[in-house]
Amino acid sequence: MARKERRPSRAIEHARLLEAAKSVHVPPQVDVCVAGGGAGGLVAAILAAERGASVVVLERDVECGRTILATGNGRCNFANARLDPELYNEPDFVRDVCGDSWLDDVLGFFADCGLAWEEEAEGRLYPLSRQAASVRNVLVSRARRAGVTLATAREVVGLRPSKDGFEVTVREAFGPQGTSCLRAQVAIIATGGGSLANGNQLCSDLGMPIQPDEPVLCPLACEGLLPPELDGRRVRSEVTLKRNGRVLQRRHGEVLFRPYGLSGIVVFDLSRFAGAGDVLELDLLPGLDAVRAEKLGRDTLDGLLDPIVAASLVAHAGDLRRALGLAKSLPYRVTGPAEANRAQVTRGGLLVNAFDPRTLRAKDDASAMARLYACGEALDVDGPCGGYNLAWAWKSGMVAGTAAAKETSR
Repeated sequence: MARKERRPSRAIEHARLLEAAKSVHVPPQVDVCVAGGGAGGLVAAILAAERGASVVVLERDVECGRTILATGNGRCNFANARLDPELYNEPDFVRDVCGDSWLDDVLGFFADCGLAWEEEAEGRLYPLSRQAASVRNVLVSRARRAGVTLATAREVVGLRPSKDGFEVTVREAFGPQGTSCLRAQVAIIATGGGSLANGNQLCSDLGMPIQPDEPVLCPLACEGLLPPELDGRRVRSEVTLKRNGRVLQRRHGEVLFRPYGLSGIVVFDLSRFAGAGDVLELDLLPGLDAVRAEKLGRDTLDGLLDPIVAASLVAHAGDLRRALGLAKSLPYRVTGPAEANRAQVTRGGLLVNAFDPRTLRAKDDASAMARLYACGEALDVDGPCGGYNLAWAWKSGMVAGTAAAKETSR
């Protein structure tokens, strides 16, 4: 019987990728330098290169597009069939950037990449393979076909305006921890995940206005009924977010109980609006009014709820009637985000009013800053779960990359 071939350890694979990164030749001068090889950065690089610009992507990780691999629980919900600017924190800016053909533009781009997809519930679009690697791989392949230099394990640590564009300082993750420099006519900031505010501070050094980052689309730490037996239990509920008694948001969906508080997609979406001291009220019987719930639950709640959840409510309330009241209005006090390091999105980044929505170019036309562009999570734009944030990354990358290529051809 043939022995199953073992996959290399993470350490061995990391070392291999570092060696591969080291072998990449980075030209000393390019038309377009993209800082960040995630979703928006890869698309921007592709569009710029396909329009004739010489392009290098500088990515601090050992591979481009790694953040894509973690999306949609590894399945990559890469867009949504119901894109709507009103779902974002900066709706007017998103509307001006993305235009009326937003979805068609994104899907047309991926069709040209060779990707097939299917629609699931709530308009969520997934690759036909249901593998995030399919999305990442078609992007990397298209970038290479277009002639983009994918320079991984290299972090942009300095960006200085010069007469002809920018001088870019790069720190390499392999060999001696030195730095190198290259020149670029145009720079596109495509760093995400809070790296602007807390990492290399590229745009802070340039004097660009930045909103401090904070995790969103993450679980919420809460105070309330969280006995050990509820850990991992899932309930369908209507969740109302209140502040000082006033309703801020209301969502329907699945809630996951955790020892620290609440999780699940509905909680992730509400994390964009919730702050410490706010209250989440769970209606665990959203399809039943109080009268019908009392009639059906006169002897037991097991026919209405997960029996373990029902038993916890009864034990906490002391009797069946009070437990029914909790089932219709179970309160939790928010203390802050939880598992912030695993947040799907980081809110914050470059303020959108500093950029022209038609091109995503910095508005300062009086200096070399006019050659600075941004896209994706580098800008202070965020949306709900469901493919909305990746859809923004793709489209904003298309806009920035196309405009950057035109800049270099003037």
